[in-house]
Amino acid sequence: MLRIVMFELLQLAVSLFAIRRGGAPERIVGWMLLCAAIFSLVIGMPGNAFRALSIPHFSIDLLLFIGLLTIAARANRFWPYWITAFELIALGVHGARALDPDLVPIVYSRMIGEVAYPMCLVLVLGTYHYTRRTRLEGVAPKPWATLRW
Repeated sequence: MLRIVMFELLQLAVSLFAIRRGGAPERIVGWMLLCAAIFSLVIGMPGNAFRALSIPHFSIDLLLFIGLLTIAARANRFWPYWITAFELIALGVHGARALDPDLVPIVYSRMIGEVAYPMCLVLVLGTYHYTRRTRLEGVAPKPWATLRW
């Protein structure tokens, strides 16, 4: 339980950093990750949640993947490809669980949860590089003008 609380605090800090300091891709991804974390908490984890494919968690991950893929296609940065790839790993774990009912439930739940840590790291690094680049260029950042819509 403590591990979950610590992760949620980390996710909140990372998302708020991206929302406050980042450009459009960082802000949007920060909101998306924050919403996905909140929805996962709302869904909760019943005692048998990971004994079979968790459809609610799979749905959240699928929607998050679609959103991240859209950002990666439209952003003028490279880091969204990495965060999208990590989310694809989470979808792969859901697929492995669907195909192999003998997959140990703890492996399924840990793999779904552990992939979120590198996603947080990528978002922090992407936001840091954005703020550093705009500061070094001496240009005031235009946070909402960096997506090609």
